[in-house]
Amino acid sequence: MNSFELENLIRKIVGLRLTVIGYACNMPMFNFGNSDVSYSLHAQCLTRIIKNDDILVTTYDYQSWDGEHDEKNDFMYNLKKFKPEIEGGLVVSVEVNALFDATITLDNGVVIQIIIDNSYSHYDEAAEQYRFFECGSDDEDESGILPPHYVVYSKRIEIQG
Repeated sequence: MNSFELENLIRKIVGLRLTVIGYACNMPMFNFGNSDVSYSLHAQCLTRIIKNDDILVTTYDYQSWDGEHDEKNDFMYNLKKFKPEIEGGLVVSVEVNALFDATITLDNGVVIQIIIDNSYSHYDEAAEQYRFFECGSDDEDESGILPPHYVVYSKRIEIQG
């Protein structure tokens, strides 16, 4: 799969709302959907959320913390502060460049940038950058099979499932 094919795949979220932005294990999770369909993007690389040429939240904000409690960091603070401005926007465009960086633009002025943040690694399996997948009612169909996950690494894309 190349960047053009990945862009066409992620473009399935155009016209859908960013319904939830969540966070687990230093990984922002974005859910896009409506009453008929939903997709999720989990980013393990540099992620920036921008509005009006101002960076609201970045995964590097996680590095700024009180030194005692994992949840007391600038990422969690900024996410909580700006979540009402971020969630609810309608996806108007998706762009994926040749490096597999993804830019998602919402109608509320929010831009989500998913940026590949490491070079090709000889530990390639440990270099997952982000994944995109369709969510089901229980994330699986009647046969118990999960929908495919499109997993982006620094130089390749793997389809799991």
